[in-house]
Amino acid sequence: MKDPDKKLEENQDDHQKDLEKKSDQVEESKKYSEILSSIIHEGEVIFKIKKRALFLSSCLAGLEIGFSYTLICTLYFLMVNSVPEPFIYKMFGFVYPLGFILVVLGKSALFTEQTSVLALPVLNRQRTIIELLIIWGVVIIGNIIGGIVFVFSIGSIASHLGIFDHSTMVTIGTHVLNHSYWVLFLSAIFAGWLMGLLTWFLNSTTDVLTRIVIIALITGTIGFVGFHHSIVGNIEVFGAYLYSDTISIADYSSFLLLTLLGNGVGGAIVVGLFKYRVFASNNS
Repeated sequence: MKDPDKKLEENQDDHQKDLEKKSDQVEESKKYSEILSSIIHEGEVIFKIKKRALFLSSCLAGLEIGFSYTLICTLYFLMVNSVPEPFIYKMFGFVYPLGFILVVLGKSALFTEQTSVLALPVLNRQRTIIELLIIWGVVIIGNIIGGIVFVFSIGSIASHLGIFDHSTMVTIGTHVLNHSYWVLFLSAIFAGWLMGLLTWFLNSTTDVLTRIVIIALITGTIGFVGFHHSIVGNIEVFGAYLYSDTISIADYSSFLLLTLLGNGVGGAIVVGLFKYRVFASNNS
């Protein structure tokens, strides 16, 4: 038979462990809610930005993301005669993050970075779907225009600088475009999913070096695997359309529509909605 004092001590230990477990759960829930609140606040700030300023910021993001494209084309041009093409495409993951680092740390408005951010205030009933679509429209148009301007600019000087030529632009764009519609759409969902997670992770830290590492890991994965990012893809495919006789405006438009839709689903639904529902279910 157990000693009463020992039994009491065991009960006290069990009670203490239960308290510690509940405390850990509360602390974890608090951390989750703090990140969620931070993202919702970030989304609200974006909603309050004047449309003109947001448009200019999104144009800038479209231009800045072009530096990822520049490095991709340069890498391909330098290595195409010495390294098998499949390996070159995988190496894109190492240079892909530059444009995203410039955009994210520079606080420019990039559609895929803001899909889950802008969806959360809507899920929290602070904003309407109409407001969300208007903001997305402004950002998307700005990103596309910025990217197209970048293509014209870099396409006119790249060969003179010896970094790549027009045939490289056609090859890169054709490679990106050379998939079935359903593959493009699903691939874009995965890319949007990763970009939505990027926003979530960035709101968990303020350290600049850590943020750069996170951006590099997430976007590097997109580049390495070959998932389709609508804004980078806009530059890649438009560059090919500009200098190719086989790629039509319909090819470019359908690609853009599919990847924008897929990125939106991946960021707003897979990340934004599911993350919000996890929090709501845990606190209901």
